[in-house]
Amino acid sequence: MTATAIRRTLIVPLLLGLLAACSNAAPAKPAGDSGAGNAGAGNAGAGKPTSGGGGGASLADAAAKVTDGCTVMPMDLAAQIVPGGQVVAQPAPIPVRCTYTNNTSVLEITVSGYDTGGPVNGAEQIPGLAAGGYLERPLPDDAYLTVLLTPDHGEVYVEIAGHDGKDHKDEAIAVAQRVLAALH
Repeated sequence: MTATAIRRTLIVPLLLGLLAACSNAAPAKPAGDSGAGNAGAGNAGAGKPTSGGGGGASLADAAAKVTDGCTVMPMDLAAQIVPGGQVVAQPAPIPVRCTYTNNTSVLEITVSGYDTGGPVNGAEQIPGLAAGGYLERPLPDDAYLTVLLTPDHGEVYVEIAGHDGKDHKDEAIAVAQRVLAALH
């Protein structure tokens, strides 16, 4: 298990505990933190991303302009993946995130228009997503997808921590595709 996967394994339960503690507070702006901003760290140059899917500087430029991650979150998919969920508050806008949770399952996206950590060592390559997609599964029901907007500039992260024993690969890819479409 990678250091990133271990951090996520430890942080997700902590996040869920904090969300439960804050569930009586009025929702403000989007998103909590599951460590998504650290994915791919230390992996720059670890491999060549796939081509295809229409990445490019325009996606990275669009990502850099996003100030509220929930504006690009496909809420209809979020509601299907995390039944009974809601957007939770995020204290800081950098990195730009949107977290949707029902206090058991979490769907989180992070949008970054700046530099990337590059391809993720040991992750499953997912073709057709901008400049490359890389899926990690730190737990059987946790899907963590890194999408490179260009080979060296901008990323979108999608994490689904289902805590339900299900494989969330296809759902993570569907969310990423919709986020990329919203950035076009």
